[in-house]
Amino acid sequence: MVRKPEGTLLIFAAAGLASTLLLDFAQAKPNRILSGVGLGAFEFLGIYGGILVIAFAVIIVSSVQSDVKRRHLISGMAASAGIAALLLSVGPMASKALPPGTSPRISIAPGVYVTLLCLYIILGTSMRRLKGHRYLKYAFVMVAAAAAVFAVASGSLSDLSIMKEYQVKRSQFAGNLKTHLFLSFGSTLAAAVIAMPFGYLAYKKPGLEGKIMTPMAFFETIPSLSLFGILMVPLGYLGSIGIFKAMGVSGIGWAPAFIALTLYGLLPIARNTLAGFKNVDTGVVEAAEGMGMGKGGVLWKIELPLAFPVIFAGIRVALVQAIGGAVLAGLVGGGGLGSFVFLGLAEASSDLVLLGVMPIVLMTLLGDGLMKAVVKRLEIGGAI
Repeated sequence: MVRKPEGTLLIFAAAGLASTLLLDFAQAKPNRILSGVGLGAFEFLGIYGGILVIAFAVIIVSSVQSDVKRRHLISGMAASAGIAALLLSVGPMASKALPPGTSPRISIAPGVYVTLLCLYIILGTSMRRLKGHRYLKYAFVMVAAAAAVFAVASGSLSDLSIMKEYQVKRSQFAGNLKTHLFLSFGSTLAAAVIAMPFGYLAYKKPGLEGKIMTPMAFFETIPSLSLFGILMVPLGYLGSIGIFKAMGVSGIGWAPAFIALTLYGLLPIARNTLAGFKNVDTGVVEAAEGMGMGKGGVLWKIELPLAFPVIFAGIRVALVQAIGGAVLAGLVGGGGLGSFVFLGLAEASSDLVLLGVMPIVLMTLLGDGLMKAVVKRLEIGGAI
């Protein structure tokens, strides 16, 4: 019996198949700046292009399977195999496709990114909807992850233009990555330290809710670059004072970016703190008080553990927001991966832009995924 097709699988498999057949997978360029000749999936990947077509065709067929478990089992297997085939073939095929010249480049074209995105969504969908088979699902992920690690570690990607950009900027990359992590995680931590007490205060004193939340919401309405500009003058003054000068505070650099990201993180954390405490069952609190537990004990042993999953969800939103927002630190001399993005735009080098963008996307996906897993774990456990 044929059931109604699985919409997500069918749509993204069709999109992936179309990208494989119609979009360029690479550009052969005479140098890092000039545009080059587009290469399709079969022209660039050869037989591996056929493997991608077969993988998407299998997913399309499996999307109409009547057995839901088999549907997602086959789709997950095909998506994992497609990701591995694509990642393992790009490097070796780039070496063969290098055009003649003194400084030729092979740049990855949109077809690869669209195809990988479709396969990633299909794999994620199948893993979420496939009941049981825990170790098999882990195997799907491990195959795709192992292919990515092997492709990078083996050096097979060294002929790609983005890897050549990395080799040129290698000495700067580690420092900018550390700065980006500091700005993202440090500002989120600072926002949590500030916002959680204010969220709790709004819960305890409802009359103050508007006075607390309105200024935080106001910061969200200010464009990032405008906020950086507003902060330059006071921070420039503070930078002339001994202790702040020793910390490296100035009108440009890390300080305006850090403070702006902290301000942007206040509202989601404070709002979720308020919502988390409001959702605590009053019956549980009254029972604890009836047993003789003091206000401090009720807060730390009852209210906070029960409210923390919701609070942590707000921290997750703030972190993802900060990882993306930290890109703009590159415009005010704050460093971070945004420096590569804006330098690449200035030099019209798409691969240098991608050198900054791709780690940010990866950090966002990993950070969001890990935080989601923690939130789910907290919700199941019901406590910290």
